[in-house]
Amino acid sequence: RAQQKRGQVFAHLVDMESRHEHEKIEVDAVASRRLPGVLGTERRHQSLQIMRQRVSMSLQQVATTFQRGKNKSPGKKKHSLKIWDRFETVSFPNEESKDWHHTSQVMETRQNWCRAALHTRLITWLLPGLIGFLTASSGVLIEKVSDRLNGVLFGYCTSNAFADPAECRASGSWVNWWGNGSLGSQSWPDYLQGWMFYVLLATALASFSATIVRFFAPTARGSGIPEVKTILGGFVMAEVLEFKTLVVKVVGLAFSVSSGMALGKEGPLVHVACCWANFCSKLSPRYMQNEGKRRELISTAAAAGVAVAFGAPVGGVLFSYEEVSTMFPQKTMIRAFFAAVVAALTLLWYNPTGTGKLTMFEAFTPDMPSIYEFPWFVALGVMGGILGALFVHWNIKVSAGRAEGTAFRRRVPIIAEVAAIALLTALTSFPSTYTRELSPVTIRALFHSCDDFAEARPVSQDMMGLCDGPEPLLSLSLVSSLVIASALRFLQMTITFGTGVPCGLFVPSLYTGACLGRCMGMFVKWLSAYLGLQVAVIHPGVYAMVGAAAVLGGVCRVTISLVVIMYELTSALQLVVPFMLAVLTAKWVGDLFTHGIYDCCIRLRGYPYLHEPDDFTFGTRACDVMDEDLECVYADPGTLGELLQKVTDTKFGGFPLVRSSSDHSLLGYVHAVQVRSHLENILSAPLMRRDMPVIFGKYASEKKEGALDLSKLVDETILRIVPETPLAQVHNIFRQLGIKIVLVTRFAELAGIITKKSFVHHLENGSIGHITNDPAVVGGAPGAGGHDSDRKTALPAPTQKSASDVVHKARKTRSLWMNAEPEKEVSPGDSTANAGGRDPLGDIRQSRRRRESLQKMRDMFVSTFSKSPHTKLRKSTGEEEEGGESVRNRTKKSLQKWRHYTTVSFPTEDVKDYREHTSMVFTRGSRLEKLALPLVPWLIPALVGFLTASMGSLVEVVSEWMNSLRFGRCLSNSFLGREACGADWVAWSTSEMQAFASYVVISVAFAAVSAALVRAFAPMARGSGIPEVKTILGGFVMNEVLEFKTLVVKVIGLTLSVSSGMSLGKEGPLVHVACCWANFCSKLSSRYVENEAKRRELISTAAAAGVSVAFGTPLGGVLFSYEEVSTMFPQKTMVRAFFAAVIAALSLSWYNPAGRGRLTMFQTHFVQMPSLAEYPWFLILGAVGGVLGAVFVHFNIKISAARQEGTAFRKRVPIVAEVSMIALVTALTSWPLLFTRGLSTSTIQVLFQGCGHAPEDMDMMGLCAGDDTLISMELVTSLGLAALLRFVQMTFTFGTGVPCGLFVPSLYTGACLGRCLGMFVTWLNGHYHFAAAVDTGVYAMVGAAAVLGGVCRVTISLVVIMFGLTGALQLIVPFMLAVLTAKFVGDRFGDGIYDACIVLRGYPYLHEPDEVSFNARACDIMDDELECINTQPTTLGQLLEMLRKTTFGGFPLISSGEDHTLLGYIHTEPLRRHLEKTLGQSALMREDFPVIFKKYTTSRVQGALDLSKFVDETVVRIVPETPLAQVHNIFRQLGVKLVLVARFGHLAGMITKKGFVDHLHEGHIGHVAKDPVVHALEGPASDASPDASPERKDHKEDRFGLPKSGAGITKDGRAAGSSPKQCTTFPFTSAGLRSDLAAPLLEP
Repeated sequence: RAQQKRGQVFAHLVDMESRHEHEKIEVDAVASRRLPGVLGTERRHQSLQIMRQRVSMSLQQVATTFQRGKNKSPGKKKHSLKIWDRFETVSFPNEESKDWHHTSQVMETRQNWCRAALHTRLITWLLPGLIGFLTASSGVLIEKVSDRLNGVLFGYCTSNAFADPAECRASGSWVNWWGNGSLGSQSWPDYLQGWMFYVLLATALASFSATIVRFFAPTARGSGIPEVKTILGGFVMAEVLEFKTLVVKVVGLAFSVSSGMALGKEGPLVHVACCWANFCSKLSPRYMQNEGKRRELISTAAAAGVAVAFGAPVGGVLFSYEEVSTMFPQKTMIRAFFAAVVAALTLLWYNPTGTGKLTMFEAFTPDMPSIYEFPWFVALGVMGGILGALFVHWNIKVSAGRAEGTAFRRRVPIIAEVAAIALLTALTSFPSTYTRELSPVTIRALFHSCDDFAEARPVSQDMMGLCDGPEPLLSLSLVSSLVIASALRFLQMTITFGTGVPCGLFVPSLYTGACLGRCMGMFVKWLSAYLGLQVAVIHPGVYAMVGAAAVLGGVCRVTISLVVIMYELTSALQLVVPFMLAVLTAKWVGDLFTHGIYDCCIRLRGYPYLHEPDDFTFGTRACDVMDEDLECVYADPGTLGELLQKVTDTKFGGFPLVRSSSDHSLLGYVHAVQVRSHLENILSAPLMRRDMPVIFGKYASEKKEGALDLSKLVDETILRIVPETPLAQVHNIFRQLGIKIVLVTRFAELAGIITKKSFVHHLENGSIGHITNDPAVVGGAPGAGGHDSDRKTALPAPTQKSASDVVHKARKTRSLWMNAEPEKEVSPGDSTANAGGRDPLGDIRQSRRRRESLQKMRDMFVSTFSKSPHTKLRKSTGEEEEGGESVRNRTKKSLQKWRHYTTVSFPTEDVKDYREHTSMVFTRGSRLEKLALPLVPWLIPALVGFLTASMGSLVEVVSEWMNSLRFGRCLSNSFLGREACGADWVAWSTSEMQAFASYVVISVAFAAVSAALVRAFAPMARGSGIPEVKTILGGFVMNEVLEFKTLVVKVIGLTLSVSSGMSLGKEGPLVHVACCWANFCSKLSSRYVENEAKRRELISTAAAAGVSVAFGTPLGGVLFSYEEVSTMFPQKTMVRAFFAAVIAALSLSWYNPAGRGRLTMFQTHFVQMPSLAEYPWFLILGAVGGVLGAVFVHFNIKISAARQEGTAFRKRVPIVAEVSMIALVTALTSWPLLFTRGLSTSTIQVLFQGCGHAPEDMDMMGLCAGDDTLISMELVTSLGLAALLRFVQMTFTFGTGVPCGLFVPSLYTGACLGRCLGMFVTWLNGHYHFAAAVDTGVYAMVGAAAVLGGVCRVTISLVVIMFGLTGALQLIVPFMLAVLTAKFVGDRFGDGIYDACIVLRGYPYLHEPDEVSFNARACDIMDDELECINTQPTTLGQLLEMLRKTTFGGFPLISSGEDHTLLGYIHTEPLRRHLEKTLGQSALMREDFPVIFKKYTTSRVQGALDLSKFVDETVVRIVPETPLAQVHNIFRQLGVKLVLVARFGHLAGMITKKGFVDHLHEGHIGHVAKDPVVHALEGPASDASPDASPERKDHKEDRFGLPKSGAGITKDGRAAGSSPKQCTTFPFTSAGLRSDLAAPLLEP
């Protein structure tokens, strides 16, 4: 009957399709009922069009399909999507668990502790270091070989054929092909001779490169970055990283670069580094046997590759994070940081450029551009975006036309194609001076300016006719030449990239942008002169650099990493804001037209890569893309031979394990490779036959005598979702957790499967695998309707899909499931039977008879259903420890301290944002609302950046003036500080004692007023605020932290406390101020004020703006927000944080509060790079910084704990008195020393300067003797005493009752100690001469970075902040060495200061996962004492009373007190508000009105209020065996607030984010019981066996499965003598534990 009905429906649709065109609307109407909630997207319309086309197929094909479906057995399921068979998917959680077991085994089996540590921990640092060294060596080899081969295009060296062309020219031994003299002075025959040699040799070099690539390693062609991205995205492409690919890539790259083609070596060097990583992974079993660990190594290698390519180690780490890697946790970032440092040090040792520096295109930028030039930089960004989009479009067209299998490729071999491109490139490049040489030569000239700083330019630098003496040449012919050169290189790059040789696009893109930027710079300079404006500050070289960044940004669409690469390339730190403006603009403009080049290449080549989620995925759900045609394995699969044949023949990676062909209860997942390997090993043993029966005994309903049990091969931890799960959440599961497959279940029965490949296929093709019914609308609980027999099997009929099958399935599912809803119990007088969905309350208000009927119904209901609406899963077990307190009670009491913190569920908020805001605006919003929707996420961060810069400037100016009041006053203007007043400044007294007294009294007064304001009006304004901001961004609500009054008090109190001269800084509090502004500005948009997740995105961007204002380093702000503050920091948030930091920096530059005219706080000047012999001293500084940081954290936490609220100290000493005492002691001890009397920032500025090149007007405070460093024991003693004094003051001050930071005091302490060490090294160098010169200022800067790194434990963000603070870009490697060493040393003793403060103050914050969490599983910490809501009918009053009294945020929904089938989760607040609103709006709605969850129960009550829409079915569900490492990632990466633990669809427990954090903080486990892996668990209640197991009684456990009081509990909460895996899941009833708990446990 079902087949007949489906055939009728399908025939009707075919008939509709054959009618007139206007009747197609009816098909859309039918289909649209199949597509709930997502008809507003373009892809859904495409899906509808596909459906219409499929409907037009003949009924004969339909009949054939039906017949084929009838002839197949129900057990043979087929996957509908068989795509990308050659790409194997990697499951990162499985690989992590595998790695942990490997590490544990190594530690247990190896007797030698040193060797075990080497193979487990040290190897994770040795291999990245080795990769960095090998990559740098390869890069230098390519550089040297390509330079020499390129020289052959122009001539040869008579003295030494292998000599460097530059050295040979200098020695006079070089002979050009065209003869002596310059090319321009030659006759036509000589000119043509040179041209001919150039063309022929260039073509030969390119052809050789193409030949070796074609015949030895085809995967070595191109840049390799798309392939590396795909590999790091979780797919296996073994041939891409083979050793032969590495060899061919290096050789082929050297030849292709030397041929002069429009390509670069930078992208291919990333591929080379990743090949080295794959090769080095074979040196360790930990990496060789683990795909997840190997990808960590490849991510670090990508950073090393960029570090070598550009001499940009920080840019390399950021490029790996932003563009290449999919998963980039902080542990990977630190190792990538280390690999980049080693690569940079190796480059310095090789010194391939001969300058002793890493900078590739070092330019000399004297000052920051004027604010009036910034619109031109934006124009360059627009130009770069357009050019980037054009390049991507045309290059993809060209690449598609020459792909394998095309007509062009069949006619033209790839070697001939490369030869033709090289020939054309050489012919067109030779005539012009700007295109004849290698592109880096021309780029270097274009970046330079022709001004008074020309003497600083290298003598060998040829400006190629760009200058007219010290001024740039402004001529139309020069502009024409540069425009033609850029157009020519652009076209050459378009046809070259992607051809059959190793080739990158960074250098050609930089070249194109530099030419156009130089032209614009010349035009702006001419225009300024024409209009009579100031022209001295306009440097065309600056425009060339900004234009280069813009075009490269438009091509690649990278942002923050490109900015860092650009100023590491050029050493133009002053141009960071122009770079950021141009790059952001180029990305915005380019994204309007196309994707970036690498993403387009991935799509073109058909690689399975999962990008960031977009809004489209919020409109669809798992049921729209899941595959229902599955092949499954049953618990009783038959014989060994049959199962082996099945797993051998399959192309799939595994099979879902279900109970039987008629019962599709999901039991787990079986990996085909593991089963095949296990069965083949068994067959190799004697006496084993193929007809031997096999069984998954743990899950089978009955045992087989002599059967082989395969239960241990079942993966029970496979992630399960429900059909209603939004695709945005599925997207994050695949991308953030790195899993390869999710199973879709409904009421514990398998409904479908979504693999990573099929999900990528859905996104790439814009189509939906199949269109099913809406389970949220028409679903029901098991047994909820008369068609339960039709719905018992979650899987569809086993048919092979064809085009007509898809449509047929959609129609048949609709017809069945729409009728599966149970019939209502309708009384004869009930008019709602034909109401068609109308609200019955409308009739209640109009009919008196209806009111009387309802009153009778209520009375009947109250007398019938008087049960409580909730069920307790388990009563207290009463197990006790020695102290008489149960483990669970201890856990619950420890969680009480967090009862005031509400947890945020990010997936829920994201879906809420889409449904309640985005979709509403697009469907029903006005034109203005639709226009504002994409602009608001940019306008509000910009406003936050502006307001933060305004507050920072206000604090800076006022604190400087108030600090001056401690010393005296200005006679001419009382509101001027000491420096601004000049000669009119007078001290308070000429007497030393009176001046000292005034200094002390005013300092104490400022501090006391600050403390009083904080204490009286906003206690949360104390401290730095960063621990609180971290907790908020971690997913918890702390409203008072970001209130407006907190903002006001923070600004005023911070100004007073900084002015008091206490040992504190304003930098950390400014982050708090920025976040307060973000919270305030969020109220300007309903999208932010009503959504906690969107508000946290805004707070993350604000944190970046705060650091940008505090240090004048916008890039450092973005990185600090990513590394230290934010928990979830996707790329869209990063780009907006980038934008907010740019606006903040621009506003700060406009305000210019310090009068410096630049952002750099401590501008330094030094002549040369430190020698390699000095680097061990930098390591020593790092170690000292780590020790000092650990000491500070230890003592500060001790002091802070002693003065907390409620302690004896706080009861005796009020907080204002404490602050006054600290300020008094600080003032008394700071006055005697010159280095501590003033503000710390002024002293740091002096300490950072070298004696030979400090500004002439700077007071060096006795540190120098002329141009030489003063070395005296008295000076060393003074600096050491100042460092000790400031360190002790900082230890007592940080965390007291005023707004205070620790950045500046930490920098001060490290600068003093570094200056002392620098003086010692200077003295030592005078005796042993191991370095050319020693700059003591360099040691002060490195020491400052080391101490701050030891205190905060930040790495890459601190390095960027340091060279943003000082302008010392050349010290990037010393900074990185010192900061990494400080972190390593400090971490040996404890956490950083912010994490320690979070623990001290009891904030619920979830840190990065560590390897300890692999030792436990979900059943170890889950809470199984739950209050649940069941589906039985109850009254509105009873339910509302329970919701009002509860302290929980929600309740699991189960079927009944006896049947604990998990149906979903009910959030308390939305349901409570709805019931109160319903009760208050109608006088007829009383507390005894019946309510019901109609969708989930078979019970029916006339007129009952249905609350089914308040059930959240998408809550994440896991099984008890899930490793805690995976639970940790679910909480941290997905941002959920809780997970429900279920077994066979029955609720077993729950883990909340707070409970999980408490487990990590307290180090105990909620309960410990049996191990479900070793001892089989019971299935559903109906399947339990009444027999008892004798083995269970042998354990020291009570009847609840917990340790008896005599058994004892170990320190970590486990039973004494038990293994870490001992845990179980209990089936419960409303009366407590089941009577048949001791069911038989089958040994696997």
